[in-house]
Amino acid sequence: MGFWLFVIVSIGSLPLAGAMARERNRSPRRWVWISAIVGPLAPLALLILGDAKRPASAN
Repeated sequence: MGFWLFVIVSIGSLPLAGAMARERNRSPRRWVWISAIVGPLAPLALLILGDAKRPASAN
């Protein structure tokens, strides 16, 4: 049960990380990949990092 809960939360963090990255002027594609690797820690990292100092390039 615990493993499946982790898988569901990890999959749910993919679009969340992309949306948060877009709001913070960071590369959504890069943060979705980061979220695929580290799971739900990516949105937490985006909360800590905040806005980008320079705008992200258009993907």
